[in-house]
Amino acid sequence: MNKTILLVDDDQRLRELLKDYLNEKNLTIFTCQDFEEAKEVLKFFLFDLIILDRMMPSGDGVDLISFIKNKSNTPIIMLTAMGEDQNKIHGLKTGSDDYVTKPFEPEELYLRIIKLLNLYENINQSELRIKFGDYIFETKTQVLKKNDEEIYLTEGENNLLIKLINKRNNLVSREELADTEFDESELRKVDVGITRLRQKIEKVPKKPQFIKTIRSKGYMLVCREL
Repeated sequence: MNKTILLVDDDQRLRELLKDYLNEKNLTIFTCQDFEEAKEVLKFFLFDLIILDRMMPSGDGVDLISFIKNKSNTPIIMLTAMGEDQNKIHGLKTGSDDYVTKPFEPEELYLRIIKLLNLYENINQSELRIKFGDYIFETKTQVLKKNDEEIYLTEGENNLLIKLINKRNNLVSREELADTEFDESELRKVDVGITRLRQKIEKVPKKPQFIKTIRSKGYMLVCREL
């Protein structure tokens, strides 16, 4: 399961331990140490799930939830020492999808993460149809069609398109598309795959209307839902 998770917590030791543990579970973890740093990151990137502490020097993590939910439907797990019932209720009412109190077992957190990721994936891909130009991508069957005729995509092209669709109308970094941060050869494969996708989708591939390049950052699919 190649999913990207943002962990926001002011405890450096906890960030490092959780990042190492969840990396071993094949999850890609990005970390922020406070509220303000997270807001800056979230202006440019979308994540599959966010783990959010409550009390940080720059503010209450609950105040970040509305900022997140206004941009996306990303699931949120609150991870906090504030374990009283009223705190849990407040966090859930504000928009958190789950609430884990410290101290906690990493395996329990991991299981809650997987449960939420699977739930959201099933919801997002139930019957959604994504349109760009004359093309429609059916998320349930993961098939691209033009005028009801199926367009052949290789497995790699299809995987790239699905990642762009999952974060449609938002920037997706090359690293996210490649599922790696440091392998330059894999990043180049992403660029080649995008070029091939454009040749199949765009009327003028060198002047794309739908798969936009965000210079020095990544790509974005401009489309709408049906």
